Amino acid sequence: MQISTAIKWGHRLLTVALLAAVILFCIVQYMTSGPYHDRLYSQKSLTENIWLYVTKYQDAGATDSDIYRYYLYHRIDGDPMEVLGDSTPFMTADRGDASVSGVGSRITVRLTGKIYSFSNSAFFYDGKTAVMPTIDLDARGVNAWRE
Repeated sequence: MQISTAIKWGHRLLTVALLAAVILFCIVQYMTSGPYHDRLYSQKSLTENIWLYVTKYQDAGATDSDIYRYYLYHRIDGDPMEVLGDSTPFMTADRGDASVSGVGSRITVRLTGKIYSFSNSAFFYDGKTAVMPTIDLDARGVNAWRE
């Protein structure tokens, strides 16, 4: 009888401790996952209502490669980093010199380097008009031993 009571209390304490650990982990993840610590690297108009914004990660150390994030958005008046902080990049790469051009709603990207992530579509509103350009990618890899 006493062993059964001890096992029940031990189970309750272990459950509460594990629940507290999960809650603490979630709080720490939420507090430390803010927007990227980027700065605006370049911006240019691709079409009448599509602009390209490229940001560069500022906290890359000496042993980390540079990270560039590519965004498609309408023309942003003011500080673009405030708006881009809430947006998702369509491409993340180790080079900031990709050749990006646009005709109508078709965007063409040419890059030689490493691509960490890519999506062939982007979506944003230009006023009340939804803009969904299609993105074509021409990528050339690099030999990691010759960089």
